Order: sequence, then C-alpha cells, then structure tokens
Amino acid sequence: MILVPNGCSKFFHIGLSKFVFSHLCVVFLKLAARILEAHQNIAHMSLMEAKLRFIQAWQSLPEFGLSYYIVRFKGSKKDDLLGISYNRLIRIDTATGDPITTWRFSNMKQWNVNWEIRQVAIEFDQNVSIAFACLSADCKVVHEYIGGYIFLSTRSKDQNEALDEDLFHKLTGGRE
Repeated sequence: MILVPNGCSKFFHIGLSKFVFSHLCVVFLKLAARILEAHQNIAHMSLMEAKLRFIQAWQSLPEFGLSYYIVRFKGSKKDDLLGISYNRLIRIDTATGDPITTWRFSNMKQWNVNWEIRQVAIEFDQNVSIAFACLSADCKVVHEYIGGYIFLSTRSKDQNEALDEDLFHKLTGGRE
C-alpha cells in the first residue's frame, strides 16, 4: 500500500500512478520545508540585508564568475569546456564536468589569436603552451575576456587611478 503524504492531494492530482504521485508529493514537501527554513533565516533582516546576504552566498559558489565556452584544444579529437574567471582558465571535461587543468593568468607570458583559423594560443611559464579553437563563440570574445581580466589585474585598488585606455584597447583590441 502506498501512502500519500498529508496535504499533497490538494496540490497534485494530474492522473499519475499512485507511486509517482506519492514520490512527487514527498519531494514537494521537502522542498517546501527547505524554502520555509530559508525564509526563517532571513525573515528578521531588512530587504537590503537579505539582498546582500544573497549576493554574498552567490559569490561564494565555486563557479561564481566563470564564463564557459566550448572549445577544441589543438591535438584533441573531442570538445572541452573552457571556463574563464578573473584569475585563471580552466579546462573542463564535458562528459563529467570535472576540471582537467587550470592555468593562472599570473603565469601567462603571452597570448595570440590567429584570426584566419580562429585559434587562440597561450604561452605560460615553464614552457607550457596551449592552443584551442572556439566553437561556441567567436574567438574575439575569449580574447576580450582574457585581455579584460588582465587589464583589471594591472589596476591598483585606488579608485582614483586614471584609466589607461590605450592599454585597455591594446589588451582587448583584436586585429590591430
């Protein structure tokens, strides 16, 4: 005999088997309990405090700030994900979602784009070089992300520092 959790029958009844219906109800009730618990954790806060807490939680997620692109690395027969963040590049296996390799911008010597074959080539310290073709976006987008993040890393924390527009355009420019 399958028991339907209390309170579910008024929310769901769409002609599902009793087993599926019961399982959905259990999932729904667990979700509702988690939502109520989360609400109780922030109910005492002002709207601004709650928004700030949400932003802080979002920023603490491991994938925060990563932009993903499907690429094919030179010499590889399969596609990979390339994650780009403010301080590193991450090669990610598309089948498992696991990181394969991480390269830090602080170890980068140079990067180039071959606009004719749409390939990005990057050279790092210790004679490490990578090259990849961008499949899900124009390679100019990846080039601009890398250049933009490197530009931001050169700026001081002083908010009054003048913006070096020439350096910004040189790092993000493209076919110049």
